[in-house]
Amino acid sequence: MGKIIWEGVGHVITESGCVALRALKQGSTLRCLAPFVLFAIAGFSLNASVYSYVSSYCGIAREIATFANAVAFLALFGVSVAKPAFIDKRLLTTVAVGCLLTAAVALEFGLALQVPWATIVGLVCSSVASAWAATLIACAVTALPTAGAALASVAAGMAFGEVAVVVHPTLQYNIGTAEVLLCYALVITIAYPRAGALLGEISSSEAPASLELSNPESFLHPSHGLFTCVLLFSIATGYGLTLGEVDNAPASFDISAPMVVLAALWMMLSKSREREDTLFSFCVLLVAGGFIIAPFTFFNDLSSANTLIRIGVRCFEMLVWFVVIAVGRRNPLALLPTFGLVRSLHALGTDVGAVVGHTTNNFVGTNAETAAMIAACVLFLFVALMWVGFREFSFSAAIRGIVSVGEAAHGAASSEQGAAGDGSAAGEATCGSGVSEADMGEAPLAEGEGAAPVPGGEPPRATIEERCRVIGQVHGLTEREIEIFAFLARGRNGQFLMDHYVVSRNTVKSHIKHIYAKLGVHSQQELIDCVERGE
Repeated sequence: MGKIIWEGVGHVITESGCVALRALKQGSTLRCLAPFVLFAIAGFSLNASVYSYVSSYCGIAREIATFANAVAFLALFGVSVAKPAFIDKRLLTTVAVGCLLTAAVALEFGLALQVPWATIVGLVCSSVASAWAATLIACAVTALPTAGAALASVAAGMAFGEVAVVVHPTLQYNIGTAEVLLCYALVITIAYPRAGALLGEISSSEAPASLELSNPESFLHPSHGLFTCVLLFSIATGYGLTLGEVDNAPASFDISAPMVVLAALWMMLSKSREREDTLFSFCVLLVAGGFIIAPFTFFNDLSSANTLIRIGVRCFEMLVWFVVIAVGRRNPLALLPTFGLVRSLHALGTDVGAVVGHTTNNFVGTNAETAAMIAACVLFLFVALMWVGFREFSFSAAIRGIVSVGEAAHGAASSEQGAAGDGSAAGEATCGSGVSEADMGEAPLAEGEGAAPVPGGEPPRATIEERCRVIGQVHGLTEREIEIFAFLARGRNGQFLMDHYVVSRNTVKSHIKHIYAKLGVHSQQELIDCVERGE
């Protein structure tokens, strides 16, 4: 399984639609498709049955549960960045199952007797379990053997999930609660076997916090436009869920299913390399349109605004899943940090949007002008931020810009073998006060001694340190930067440099940034290639 996972690295989801459609026939794709449908059903019942009932005696419970979901994903982000070894798949799955059991007991008691604290405990435990279930889905889809299968499972899963939501009846709160918990349990059961191997690979790998220093293009920085965009659309999600609620339940979205299905089919059939950006533009137009017509729906039963916003945010969620999975397939070590931060911001944004939506609803019956003003302000902020911040942003480029950390390690190994195989003698000359042969695991040479010539052979190739010194002097590197340059050329990472020089992460990051800028490279792999070419 591990071999299959890592063979997928470096392949973006750009396969033709025919490949994606054929992948739907594969058993592994269908197993990864089912969790998306179950998650959609759980989300519908949670909002339409459970939260609508709970709001009658504990209105803040939904916001607290959503915030708990954000905290859980933020914890996943932090741990996966700094201490991936702590991501024990068996332990976390056991915790998630325990949360589901606790939620079942707490909600049975809290809902029946309308006890706020018990209800909140149950909903929080349910949210934590759902966070781990979603994480397993992300890992399971990323681990699929082909990009076409990953594309098909996401697109078809979200499309079928939207259809299931439309045809699903609104259940009584107690039945709805049981359905939600059962769906989460089924998701964990289905996704865990497929996700386990990838989680094992990630937990046994080096921390991305260290790798990111020398491989900045292998990870999406928290300031990346993707995360800001997710936050904005999540605010729209919360606003659309609460705007014009009927009996504290979201308005119906009957027309949303065929639109999401069409978007999914287009994503699977399109051969365009920019299809992610096209889908993003479609999502922005739909959400903006929903905000525009929202004031005209305040005094009638039309759900036009909700429907447009719903279609837009659902298509955007599909797009985000595509991006996260594609990033994970290019660099598995970037999967959990990206997914954790995306889902955390999604939950936080949904909370903010829900508050704005509730505020608008409160003014509809008493001050329609204020309600319309709130809708207009939300529209202005959404369009303005999208126009200012995302006119030139490209989701497709963001995917293609991710570089596998494994490539750098492979390049370093090749560089080592090349230097040794080209006739270097017992050791290699030092390139500075901080780089000694002992550091490299080799015997030191006497001062002035170089690689011994091979009798009757060609002159030996320069050692890595010698090449780094020459290249560094040509490009204006300082002595310390040449030392660090040599370490990076041998595949050393940021954590090694921090320990070796006893300096802070920011100091090492600054040195690496200056080295990359002077050499005109963007990743450790490009740096290694530069040394191998002797440029």
